Amino acid sequence: MCRNCEPGEACYVPPSYYQYGVDEYGHVKGEEAMMNELMQRGPFACSIAVPEGLDEYEGGIFYDITGDIHTVHEVSVVGWGEQNGIPYWRIRNSWGSHWGEDGFFRVVRGSNNIAVESSCYWATPIDTWTEGVRHITTEEEKNDPSND
Repeated sequence: MCRNCEPGEACYVPPSYYQYGVDEYGHVKGEEAMMNELMQRGPFACSIAVPEGLDEYEGGIFYDITGDIHTVHEVSVVGWGEQNGIPYWRIRNSWGSHWGEDGFFRVVRGSNNIAVESSCYWATPIDTWTEGVRHITTEEEKNDPSND
């Protein structure tokens, strides 16, 4: 259910909102498969581990030495590259543009560092925006006790 919030006020369910959906989706893992997916359909989501060093990341190619592969966070893999012979993934994070490299980071590619190459998912959207498909909020949704 969609909710909208205004600073200093309670959140509320709007009377209607645009609907978005997924047509197809699937799993991708491993360096070569991930590179192919980026070329075919573009960015996709991956689960990653977040060792302490990633919290403190300010730039460069991140390489975790703790071996943490316990995934607790989702990111978008948007590309890859190589710098000074070190292959990397370019990743968009959700922590804001003040973090990392304007909200992005690079992590070493090809070694499943922070488990980035093990649990990724792609999706293709259903075109609901051309016709402006909207969901009309029901009274039951408006009165749901989980609303503020």
